[in-house]
Amino acid sequence: MSSDPRSFLEFLARQRPKHAARFPDLRADQVLTFMGTTSFSGTHASCSIHALRGIERGPAARELRISLGGTLPRPPVRGECVTVHMTRVERYQGFQVKSRALGQGTVEKELFEPTAGGLMVKGAQLYTVHHSPYTLQFFENVPFEEVAETLSGLSHALVAVGETANLSPRFVFHHEVKDGKVTLFHGDGLALKTYMNIRQNRSETRLVLDLEDFTGFALRGTVEEFAPQQHPEAFERICQGFQAGGWGKPSRVFRYTPEDYEPIAPR
Repeated sequence: MSSDPRSFLEFLARQRPKHAARFPDLRADQVLTFMGTTSFSGTHASCSIHALRGIERGPAARELRISLGGTLPRPPVRGECVTVHMTRVERYQGFQVKSRALGQGTVEKELFEPTAGGLMVKGAQLYTVHHSPYTLQFFENVPFEEVAETLSGLSHALVAVGETANLSPRFVFHHEVKDGKVTLFHGDGLALKTYMNIRQNRSETRLVLDLEDFTGFALRGTVEEFAPQQHPEAFERICQGFQAGGWGKPSRVFRYTPEDYEPIAPR
């Protein structure tokens, strides 16, 4: 890993116009990123990018089987799960699928199994990562047909390994560089699963990607909530972004300070 942000900042500048073209209705300076968290203090989500080969129904309701190319970033250890994130960027609609947690009578093959040149993740619970009627219930029950239609034609999926691993999209509406350190700013509309992890563990892995070929950077650092008066320009930019997206006002605003910058590409 590198602690030098220069290559990342050059990459970030190249992504702004490319991301803007993908979200023509969102008339705000932004880059879509993906926020990986865990619930175990001091740990970072281990993230990877994979070719998405297919999805199919699991043997029980709410279960899903996801076929991926490549291998996991690392095997899960006791208490950890495998989470797969899949988003149709042009719709800003998607899902994350979590396996069971390893341990307490659950063995590795109940989380995933190797396949020829890849693996199959055995999702035990499905969550939407966009506003929908299903988000009103903690244990969401999304019809398989809706999942399949939303994800039709999707080429890649993101994976996170960790305790209660969570991987969700966030628009970065502002960033600052002071004394050689980068800070990224985003807002949340609702206090959902990601915030529950942040309350226990401020360590975060942030994926910043070219949405055409899914190359980019995996950043490792810390995230914390801030008060509007602490960063007035950032707060204003976030509010402008939320207004442009028709999402009202952010309920919470956050700053993320990366410490390490690692290039990442599909496995």
